[in-house]
Amino acid sequence: MPTTLELPKNQLNGVLARIAFLPEPLRLRAFDVIFGRLIRAFATVGIRTRVLNPTRVEMTLKNRRKFRNHVGGIHGVVCQMPGEFAAGILLAHWVPKGAVVVVRSMSAELHKPIRGDIRAVATLPEEKLRPAMEQEKGEVTVSIELTDSSGEHPIATDITMAWFPKNRD
Repeated sequence: MPTTLELPKNQLNGVLARIAFLPEPLRLRAFDVIFGRLIRAFATVGIRTRVLNPTRVEMTLKNRRKFRNHVGGIHGVVCQMPGEFAAGILLAHWVPKGAVVVVRSMSAELHKPIRGDIRAVATLPEEKLRPAMEQEKGEVTVSIELTDSSGEHPIATDITMAWFPKNRD
């Protein structure tokens, strides 16, 4: 659901504006390539973006052998990576140019073993994200919905993201 506000002209929104002419599947793949060049861990792990808009970001991670734990599921810490990136990108839509977005804290409760691939969805209403446009620094907590291939929610994750102006030394 698109926002009614005009988002700030920051680096993320600039990249999205430049690739907006592409059909959605190609636009998401182009975003993954561009973002993967900026953030190496994103490309190395192989996270894929499925939905990318100012109030909802959805990312997936395949259950590959190198991420598995001793019970055959994706390791709990690796499962949180798509959620971390989704929350960061969700907030990055809203921050002013030159602001830095970082993880302030993460909490996770592992309820059951993970089966198959992971889908992480970060959503927040416009009202919760608007302070990022209006304040120089602040923080927001995003509840990440992590779903595995069986449709279960094996992990409950909350990520607090912060933003602040970049120091110009």
